[in-house]
Amino acid sequence: MILDTLKQSNSTMLDYIRVTEDKQAIKVFKEQIADIDGIITQLDQILNVIVCLEKEKITKGVFTEELKNNLLITIDKCGNKIDDHSLDEGTVLALKNICDSCKNTVSDKWKNVSTSKSEMVVSSLTSLRSLLTDYEEIDDIVTEIKKARVHMPTSSKEIKKFLANIDRGTAIVNELHLDKETEEFVDKVKLQCATVEDLTPHILKWIKDNNLMKSLKIRF
Repeated sequence: MILDTLKQSNSTMLDYIRVTEDKQAIKVFKEQIADIDGIITQLDQILNVIVCLEKEKITKGVFTEELKNNLLITIDKCGNKIDDHSLDEGTVLALKNICDSCKNTVSDKWKNVSTSKSEMVVSSLTSLRSLLTDYEEIDDIVTEIKKARVHMPTSSKEIKKFLANIDRGTAIVNELHLDKETEEFVDKVKLQCATVEDLTPHILKWIKDNNLMKSLKIRF
């Protein structure tokens, strides 16, 4: 694992702190170690998210080679400075900055791919809402999908939940068995320009098959 060496170095630094007599040095070391522990946890989380995104075939190649190399160099430098007890504020800050860059990269990638992957199903559910009986389930699915797209997931569980909502929403839309003629009819209904002439035998059969007789009303 990319962070194993850094974690081991952190452990070595903790041992060094225990035998150091300089109280101020101990205080500074502890603060730096606490900062690095937090950064390591965040990097672990980011890397796990990347692995899950690629495993679920949502996206791949999230990091550029430049960012990947900078991350490796920064981690290696930080680990070396921990080992020889020369850790300083600048090194900790460099590690934090590269972690922030990784997080921003993954976050931006997630917003783009999650929106692209869910845009069609959200649009379909929103436009077909009035024709479907379970409004609450549809509203919940759309809300959950939109909420998930805003922030980078922090675990594989969140990613799988996002994909499950897309699958469920897609299934609901597919259950209506829309074809070109019915889609055109639904569009007219949404625009409130559908007429009796649009109720062709095919459309009437579709309405009956999907139990929509009570969902559609004629207005003058």
